[in-house]
Amino acid sequence: MRNFALDWKNEVNFNQVTYEDFVTLFDDIKNVMFLEKLDGMLGMLIYNKKDIFFQTTTGREIRDLPVLSEYKSMLSNLDVNEAMIAGELVGQKNGVIFTFPMTQSVVKTWYAEKSKDLIHHYPYDLYSLNGKKPGFKEGFNFLARSSKALSHIRIPAALNGDMTTFRMFFLNTEKKQGTDGVVARNIKGRNYKIKFFNTVDLVIIGGGEKTMKAWSKNQIPYLITAFIDKDGNFRETSKVGTGFTFPEREMFFKYITKNEISVRDGEILVKPTLVIEVKFFRSFQPNGRVYSFNNGKYEFIHNDKTITFSNPSFMRLRPDKRANKIDVRMEQLPTWRY
Repeated sequence: MRNFALDWKNEVNFNQVTYEDFVTLFDDIKNVMFLEKLDGMLGMLIYNKKDIFFQTTTGREIRDLPVLSEYKSMLSNLDVNEAMIAGELVGQKNGVIFTFPMTQSVVKTWYAEKSKDLIHHYPYDLYSLNGKKPGFKEGFNFLARSSKALSHIRIPAALNGDMTTFRMFFLNTEKKQGTDGVVARNIKGRNYKIKFFNTVDLVIIGGGEKTMKAWSKNQIPYLITAFIDKDGNFRETSKVGTGFTFPEREMFFKYITKNEISVRDGEILVKPTLVIEVKFFRSFQPNGRVYSFNNGKYEFIHNDKTITFSNPSFMRLRPDKRANKIDVRMEQLPTWRY
């Protein structure tokens, strides 16, 4: 089945900036719509008269949840024949949104009875309605009106305003558990995620080095990471060696050694499968190694521009993302230019 969640993500094409960068880059933001960004997993509601489920960017289908029953009742009462609604799947209980690791655990086990009632959906974009794509504000207002009395469908806090009201909105959002920033829609034709700190999603292509002390203790000293560019090639970026707990170092050691496909200067390369989220302070655009990956092996193409980071630190695995040129694209950073 076509991955509509990935299509939506590609079309909206969020650029990520920090609060400091945002207020520096943009002084005129009147009438821009801001939404709180929930720290969950993207779920695209797919609805028609015969079927209803959530689709994730990995292509997984999630079914048989109370929140889906609410959507089915809401949309059928509105005489909607077909709809696709992008939003954030989160774990929530008694009005309190879970942290991302807890949300991840609940959504991954959606089929368990103890998980079903905990899963909520925060819709923020009506991607399609009866075969047509409404404007963003029109669609968001439709969702806000239609879901007022429902318990598992929750509209994110939203604001239209200038820089002064944005500052207050951002500070209030930062205090809430389960949020990780603010989304700004349609600033000079672009969309932004304004994060509490800089993060980026990268694919793991290896780890090492075998001669380092950590390796002798069955712990990974660092991970080798990469972006995937618009041609589908892997542009190597900074090695990530901090931010891990000891159990995580052991887990990645097992992953790297089990999935070894080749060795490069004492470093083990692995098939590009796992995606991680990395925190950093600043980014740079030096030249770096560019590889293709075909038939189970990396082939060096040339040195070309890439993005590297100061003080990159591991945050978490992202099992909801895949090693593709959308989830780990270079354009996650708005300053990137080919």
